[in-house]
Amino acid sequence: MREAPRRMIRGAFASGVLALVALLACGGAPSAGVQPLWERPGLFGAVRPDMGPPQPGDPAPDFELASDAGSFRLSSLRGQWTLLHFTASWCPYCDAEVAHLGAVADAYAKQGVRVVLVGVEEEPRHWKEYAASHVAPSIVVLDDSEGAASRKFAPPRAQPSFDDRAQVVLDSTLILDPRGIVRLFLFPDSKHFDPTFRGVRGELERLLAGGVASRPAEAPGHVSAESVVTIEARAPRRVAAGETGEITVVLDIAPGYHVMSDHPSDPSFIATRIRFDDAAGVRCKEALYPPAVAFRVDHDSIPTFLGKTVVTIPFVVEPDAGTASLTIEGSVRYQACTEGRCLFPVTRRVATTIEVSPARSDR
Repeated sequence: MREAPRRMIRGAFASGVLALVALLACGGAPSAGVQPLWERPGLFGAVRPDMGPPQPGDPAPDFELASDAGSFRLSSLRGQWTLLHFTASWCPYCDAEVAHLGAVADAYAKQGVRVVLVGVEEEPRHWKEYAASHVAPSIVVLDDSEGAASRKFAPPRAQPSFDDRAQVVLDSTLILDPRGIVRLFLFPDSKHFDPTFRGVRGELERLLAGGVASRPAEAPGHVSAESVVTIEARAPRRVAAGETGEITVVLDIAPGYHVMSDHPSDPSFIATRIRFDDAAGVRCKEALYPPAVAFRVDHDSIPTFLGKTVVTIPFVVEPDAGTASLTIEGSVRYQACTEGRCLFPVTRRVATTIEVSPARSDR
């Protein structure tokens, strides 16, 4: 869902659907009697040690990225506290937080805290336009269009189903101390959404006052966009030259998840798109989608597809097509979401086989 509209984000998504969590400190397991960080209000879902580095107490990986002011190195902020946030313009939860991030930057500027925002795998021109219209000027805005910097921050055993490791840190927040040491590392927690960063602010104030953070353990489960939507493509067993047929694509969407319809309520959302390529003697037409199902989000409803969704793609076999077994390839583009969380949008390749027989003699 790219550049989700302000009203919907602040109304629907900002009403309690995503919260940040924290991960701190340089010690081992929490001391007896000390409440683990991930059990504290506003800090649920903390990064856990068994996910691997970077962990609290580890140096933050350095990187160099483009900004409006030229090349920028993270290590150039040594000597001051840094709040590092990874985002994407299509992510409605991230977008809601970006709207409040400027207030965080302004509130802690006098204490020497710099706020750095990294766009993860954005198209550079779009990201520049988005940042100009959505991000406060007090924030350092960086463009990680290739995801190389973001991948450095992805713990190797966090969200193992994400082949693109840059996606792991989307909507994550870190606090780095003046030495460049990770003191806080939060993954998103969709159950306790608060775009105002109250949990982060509280932990930042504690750290600025010299507080000692606890180190979490135990990784929460994660799912992938591929695992929550299964895809099956079928074609007629045999079609004669000069005749028409239909490819049927079935999306089986896991309970609790939905994908946007082919006609989303806002053009900036990620629409579900299914396309098949022409093959020798076969021309594929535009896909025909079923009616959308209204999905309630707070006081709004959005058109979605739920459960088993059947899409048909008409095709025409040319009259002079020879007898052949043809593999027809296509793509399915979608973004899977729950009421409180969106996975990265994906494009998956699909294929089916059409058996072309000679033209019927009675034509």
